Parts: sequence; structure tokens; C-alpha cells
Amino acid sequence: MTISQGRASTVTVLDDGTVLRVGGRPEAEARIMELARSHGIRVPKVHQVRSDALVLERIDGPTMGAHLARRPWLARSHVRTLAELHAAIHAVSFEDAHLVHFDLHPDNVLISPDGPVVIDWTNAHGGDHEADVAMTWIILATGAGLPGRMLARLFARRVGRDAIVRGLSGAREFRLSDPNVTDEDRNRVRFAVP
Repeated sequence: MTISQGRASTVTVLDDGTVLRVGGRPEAEARIMELARSHGIRVPKVHQVRSDALVLERIDGPTMGAHLARRPWLARSHVRTLAELHAAIHAVSFEDAHLVHFDLHPDNVLISPDGPVVIDWTNAHGGDHEADVAMTWIILATGAGLPGRMLARLFARRVGRDAIVRGLSGAREFRLSDPNVTDEDRNRVRFAVP
């Protein structure tokens, strides 16, 4: 049963209760996820690395985005969680820089009974932590309609507009180069200002 179809990957539940995530950069993602896990960041356990896929632990719980759709009054709490996840990820050194996720938004955080779990590490690398924060702002502000713009405003207040402004150029360049971003989203990204 396919449970998620994203722009760049597909997630299917396997008979043994694990999930198969096809797409992304499986070997690099598995390595980065293990590094994140070793620093206390909740990520799904990797059971197997295939050439085109990862077999992962299945995490029970909705995405933060789905949770927000049902409980919009929790927006401030979820924005605080996003900011805290950024801080935890950026505290990890990787490739002589900060570990950055570069796709950390409500649909890439699962709300499990044990707390938030960060998924989809395809874009993760060592880089500029302010560009990572700006990337979250861009995704919220340009790709999720009015609710996203409202979350973007709350997120900017939480992490600081100045940090977003400093990281905006790098985030915008990365987002515009993503082949999975629609032309409509690209136009919004070009003109987004915090």
C-alpha cells in the first residue's frame, strides 16, 4: 500500500511493517540519518539501503502538516518545534559545516507518540544553517497557500527575520535549481520577501 507520493519519492508499506522509500540519495541519506540519530535527533531507523531506495522503520503518527490541518490552533507550538529541530540539526557538524536538512517543513516531520520524527533527508548536507532556516521559510511562504504564509510569518518571528534574510539568497538558489519545483512555485520563490 502506497502511503505517500511526493514530488521526488514514493513511500510504500511493506508486509513486515517497514516502509520502502523509493527515490532520493539512499546511501547518503542513510549515513546522514545515522549521524543525526547519534546526536539525539529522532529519525526512522534504516533497516536496509538499496541502490534506489531505503527500507525504513514505520513511524506511527500524522505529519505535522496533517496535524495542523486538523488542529490549526497548535500552529505556534508546531512552529516552535520546527525551530527547535533546526537548532538540534545545526548543532551537528558535517562536512566541516553545520548539518542542514534543506527540506524541513511540516510534511517532513511526523508527530509520533514519542515526539517529532524528521524524515526525507534527500537534500541534507553540510552547509549554511541560516540558508536552511530560510529554506523552511521559503517552502512555507510559497508552497502551502494561505496556511503556509501564516506559518511562515510565525516561523520568521520565532527564528528571527534577520537570519532568514541572511540565508535567503542561498536558499532561493537551491530551491530554484530543484527540478521537482513547479514553474508556479519558482515564480513565487523569486519574489518572496520575509
